[in-house]
Amino acid sequence: MSRASEGDSVPTGEEQGEYLFVWGDTVRGRRLLVGVLVGVVCGLIGLYGGGWIVDAIGVADHLVDVWALILGIVGCVVAGVITARLFSPARVISGDAHASGSIAAAIDELGEGSRGLGTLEDASALSRGELDAAGLTDEFRAAEAAAAQRGRTGGDL
Repeated sequence: MSRASEGDSVPTGEEQGEYLFVWGDTVRGRRLLVGVLVGVVCGLIGLYGGGWIVDAIGVADHLVDVWALILGIVGCVVAGVITARLFSPARVISGDAHASGSIAAAIDELGEGSRGLGTLEDASALSRGELDAAGLTDEFRAAEAAAAQRGRTGGDL
């Protein structure tokens, strides 16, 4: 796990909480903790409670542990459903980002950061190759030109 900063803005309401990078995804620490706790509680209730119920029903002794394990897994699935209901996704993935205009907004947001957008010439060959493969080079060139124009005029247009 590694910690990622939240940016320069002051967090309010839903934005509070530190981001963590876990298993290739970015999550909020509190949400992860609640999800893990719900998973542990539901899993243990399924395992031990299910084992007790199966034993009380009168299933053969050598099958009680098997059914308890199955009910523990069912408890974990129930925990996943509960957690999904508690926390909506932090981001929405769009299949057609070019049409939505979100690329330009994301590039503008990057440019507003403390380090600015920079230029494609400053980027590494690997980064430029990735931008080219994703079809984003033209969008970044347009953002560079707009930033240069704002710099010459002394501010935003």
